[in-house]
Amino acid sequence: MAARFVGLKLDHQAPRVRDLNVIWLPTLLIADHRGVLHYRNVNAVPPADMLDILDLGEALLRIRWAKADIAERLLASALERRADGPLTPELIFWQAIAAYNAGGHDDAARDRIWERLTREYPESIWARRVP
Repeated sequence: MAARFVGLKLDHQAPRVRDLNVIWLPTLLIADHRGVLHYRNVNAVPPADMLDILDLGEALLRIRWAKADIAERLLASALERRADGPLTPELIFWQAIAAYNAGGHDDAARDRIWERLTREYPESIWARRVP
């Protein structure tokens, strides 16, 4: 974790923390070096899910920083590590968006991944978000 993130333990009553709208503890926030928040996870997660959470959070940051190729690799790695975890549909959803952006707005790459999502997880909220 230390190789990819700078961990901070914040006083939940500090003014800056209040600005982050932390309403429940623990809350995991992934922000960039400017303090812009890119991902939020509320409450504790099982250890088996933590790597998926961290990969997803970093991937969303990377997409927004025009590093979709890195995001795509992070998401693919998470999906290879555990093909059917509780975050799998969300990981697949964002993997399609990362592939689209990494490929210069590649509709075919995005749609191929979204097809997997709608085929394997048709009842997930993430499949329902596919246009």
